[in-house]
Amino acid sequence: DGNPPLIFPKPQAPATATVLGRAKLITDDAPGDIEHVVLRLPEGFHYVEGQSLSVIPPGTDPKTGRNHKPRLYSIASTRYGDLLDGSTISLCVRRAEYYDPVTGIVDPAKKGVCSNFLCDVKAGDVVSVAGPVGKTMLLPKDPTKDVIMIATGTGIAPFRGFMHRLFMENTLARHMFGGTAWLVLGVPVSGGVLYKEEIDCMMR
Repeated sequence: DGNPPLIFPKPQAPATATVLGRAKLITDDAPGDIEHVVLRLPEGFHYVEGQSLSVIPPGTDPKTGRNHKPRLYSIASTRYGDLLDGSTISLCVRRAEYYDPVTGIVDPAKKGVCSNFLCDVKAGDVVSVAGPVGKTMLLPKDPTKDVIMIATGTGIAPFRGFMHRLFMENTLARHMFGGTAWLVLGVPVSGGVLYKEEIDCMMR
């Protein structure tokens, strides 16, 4: 596959992606909120499995008066995207919230700016993005090597891309893979298992 794609737009001059859809990934009995977000990328933006995307939330930082700094999110799709047309990217995002230990109520002043933005987006919204970045956590070039993946919660994001590449897509990478893939995923309750239906399908 050669070298991973270089940064296309930089955070200082981000590109614009368009939200295609968003879906909740966990059940109501699981703590928190985790969303799967699909974005349409601008033409010329390419990535590979294991890389990350910078997202620049809208607005300004009240402490500095400047634009918010970019936040990195592991990419949760293969280079072809969930629509398999090579123009989309998917993110797995946990809403960052702070609960007051005394009242048990969410303190909106301490919420994660970018994660809350992404967890609330609607189809048609625009998102400022930059990247991709990352050269180290990629699939091995040798297709006979075993792949061991260990994650908790949204840490599964890059591994979803790996697993789709190895087991779901009708590509040379899938047909040539001769190793064994292990996924160890930690979640607090069974309703918090992310992408369970997809994983069950791969195991069949």
